[in-house]
Amino acid sequence: MLLGFLAFLAVFGLLVTVHELGHLIFAKRAGIMCPEFAIGMGPKIFSFKHNDTLYTIRLLPVGGYVRMASQDMEINPLNAGMRIQVKLNENEEITHVLLDDKHNFTQVEEVEIDSSDIQREMYITAHRLHDNSFVKYHIAEEAYFVENANLERIAPADMRFEGKSPWQKFQALFAGPLFNFLLAFVLFTIVFFLTGKNVDEPVVGSLSEGLPAEESGLIVDDRINSINGRSIETWTDMTEVIQDEGAVPLELEVERAHSGEVETLTMTPELITEELAGEQVDRLVIGIGAKFERGVFEPILWGAQETVEMSTLIFTLVVELFISIFEGEFSFDMLNGPVGIAVVTNEMAQQGFIVLMRFTAMLSVNLGIMNLLPIPALDGGRILFVLYEAIFRRPVNRRVEINIQVFGVLFVLMIMILVTWNDIQNFFFS
Repeated sequence: MLLGFLAFLAVFGLLVTVHELGHLIFAKRAGIMCPEFAIGMGPKIFSFKHNDTLYTIRLLPVGGYVRMASQDMEINPLNAGMRIQVKLNENEEITHVLLDDKHNFTQVEEVEIDSSDIQREMYITAHRLHDNSFVKYHIAEEAYFVENANLERIAPADMRFEGKSPWQKFQALFAGPLFNFLLAFVLFTIVFFLTGKNVDEPVVGSLSEGLPAEESGLIVDDRINSINGRSIETWTDMTEVIQDEGAVPLELEVERAHSGEVETLTMTPELITEELAGEQVDRLVIGIGAKFERGVFEPILWGAQETVEMSTLIFTLVVELFISIFEGEFSFDMLNGPVGIAVVTNEMAQQGFIVLMRFTAMLSVNLGIMNLLPIPALDGGRILFVLYEAIFRRPVNRRVEINIQVFGVLFVLMIMILVTWNDIQNFFFS
């Protein structure tokens, strides 16, 4: 159980870190200030700051985020009547807003706040205490709130998300899913370098001791041409035929590796039971493994092909999932939340590092595709707003966008709660 938990944390951490790193890198390339990069949700358990970004690890392993500066995300700690100190530059612009006395700044002015705007116009109006005059200060391009000796930069208007072009916004949003696809490509490529790629031809690559294939006299490199008279062209054909025929004697027409002669071998598949995603699955086997090929540069091509094929497969399944909703056939059993993923990750970890790596690559593709769905609060939903802005040359009304985003967040949270509860019932109480 400990192995499974550690494997889940490692897989979760890798997927979320890579996804959010994509957002962070492209947001900063676009000149968008990112006050926080978080892995996990809830209370902070570890943090450090670098280049105006606070990097945090949070307690609950249910996601992560990059907080990009925007006028709606800027929290103004200044209220009318507050007494603070300000540090000014030579242009009489505020460079530091000192919220307490735990600092070492000198030559500061003490003021009593009248009004302030750090979202749009970037100013503070106040009564200066040493001469009781009313002043209006503009906030410098590089300015900070200072509290408990910590500096938090005030995001200037030109470093906020809404101040960027649609193309820059699109890059910052699309980069997260893109990095998930790139991670899957890297992991698949590493797997192919380590293990090679299974050949889809019906050629025996390995034999399991004590199972029907070995006992019948089948040897490595033998080619299976037909089973019970049904032609076999690929490895997939062979596995499907074995399952279709059932636990009955099979006549295999085999082209022998050592002589090229065609012989007929008879064997009866054995029924084995495997645990998959928390369920007991019965499968007929004869005890052979596929042949593998290796290469120096080929694994890179195979990794790309596997990523595309996995993306196509998962996208197709997602489309079928949405169709099932409209057809009234949808069930939460079709989905897995964090609990379900943790259980399956535990099973994959027990099967070995290579299996776990392939599973992680598959999850990475899945995360990339799911985040591109046009659902508010997901990357895909936010990309729709950017596309609207690019087409109509104006952003969506802020109030409308915020209301849609809030609805999207509530919808995603509700689905997560329902899926998690369904996972708990299926895996622990069924």
